[in-house]
Amino acid sequence: MDHVVLEQFPLFKDLSPEDRQALAENFVERTFNEGDVIVHEEDTDYTLFLLKEGRVKISIVGDDEREVVLSYLEPGDFFGEMSVLDGEPRSARATAVARTIALVGTREQFLERLKDNPTIALNLLVLLSRRLRAADEQIESLSFLDVQGRVARHLLEVAEREGKEVDAGKVIPMEMTRQELANVVSTSRETLTRVLKGFERIKLIKLLRDKILIIDEARLRKKTL
Repeated sequence: MDHVVLEQFPLFKDLSPEDRQALAENFVERTFNEGDVIVHEEDTDYTLFLLKEGRVKISIVGDDEREVVLSYLEPGDFFGEMSVLDGEPRSARATAVARTIALVGTREQFLERLKDNPTIALNLLVLLSRRLRAADEQIESLSFLDVQGRVARHLLEVAEREGKEVDAGKVIPMEMTRQELANVVSTSRETLTRVLKGFERIKLIKLLRDKILIIDEARLRKKTL
């Protein structure tokens, strides 16, 4: 595999072409169809996945098949690192929600590269710290905010990362389906739709085909307080 493939991954952004090439040789490319479960809870394969194309849902599924969505991953993200680092079984399920191509590497090979190249280890620590902060914020939202507050906080987070300023406000992409967004904010699709339409009715947002226009960011932020 050519080292250029690894340039899209922040985990390896500071590596030299030579180091990336050595690392690329440890990964193989695999394709998953929409709906494929890539890893199950309690799996013990201990491989690292780099998401090259597609989209992956990370979730926990209870004995009653009720699902709690932890996050959605996009190209450039990685998953499976916890089992790679501690050698314990998988703690969550990873499911392809679109046709997905991932680069897959073994635990032994990746740990050897970590020992040889502390830059990868440092980047990994930074990225894991960001994930922990995001998890803390998600726990806080679920614990202290009602549905309106959780939806508002999610829209504001997307706006901060990906929003584009326009004359009427700030436009954000809505790549998730309504059901996916409902899963993220832990509510039903019907309740999510009511909340979004309620925000639109009082002119906080405007719902577009595959985007949302945030009209009044200050008032929307008050929903999170």
